[in-house]
Order: sequence, then structure tokens, then C-alpha cells
Amino acid sequence: MFCENCGKQIPDDAVFCTHCGAKQLKIPPPIQTVRSVQSPQPVRPSSPQSTARVNGGADLITMGQYLIMFLITAIPIAGIVMLFIWGFGSETGPNKKNFARAYLVMMAIAIGVGIVISIVMGAIMASLMSSMYYY
Repeated sequence: MFCENCGKQIPDDAVFCTHCGAKQLKIPPPIQTVRSVQSPQPVRPSSPQSTARVNGGADLITMGQYLIMFLITAIPIAGIVMLFIWGFGSETGPNKKNFARAYLVMMAIAIGVGIVISIVMGAIMASLMSSMYYY
């Protein structure tokens, strides 16, 4: 490295010039060890409807694909079948697979809560009917 004031050669890690004493504004970055880690190359989708890949090749789902998935899941039997295909299929990307599995779990919870509420309401109705007097 060379001094910015007098132009003489100074050590690379010098903060001040050893000849003129001027402070060096450009401090070189610290020496780093070389690692064999390669940075991922960005992959551009070939068309706007294809899925993008980032960080290790994980498929990203576009907003349009999410909307289509929601519309498909609104179809009574076909939606449930498609959720099982997406959730447990081998050719499905991780984002769609996780979405489908989470949707199935939420459906199972909703069905379970519905059954519990139905049982409680049935018990309340049965107790009301048994306590009524018929004339």
C-alpha cells in the first residue's frame, strides 16, 4: 500500500504513514481466510408463471399459484384429494408441501372442534328436553 499524502510505500496494515505521519483514510480490509463456500447463483425464472428458486434451490410459490391452490381446495372432494397429493407427493416443492400439510392440520382441528361443539350442544339440548314437563 502507498501513502495517500507522500506516495511512499507503507505496510498494508498501517493507519499512519511511517515517512510523513499522515493518517491513511483507506484502511484495507482485514485478511480473511479463504473458505470453499460457494455463493448460490440466482436463477431467473423462464416465464412469469414458473416458480422462482432461491437459497439452495427451494421453489417459491407465486401469488397466482397460491390463489389457484385456494380455489382448488374450495372444491369439496377434489380439494382434499389435492391437499393429500401436494402434502405427501414426492414431486412437490417444499413450500407447496408445507402449505398443504398445514392446511390439512387446520382442517383436522376445525373438524375436531366442530365435533366437540356438536356433542356439547347435543348434551345441553338433551338436558333441556329431559327437564321439561309435558302436560
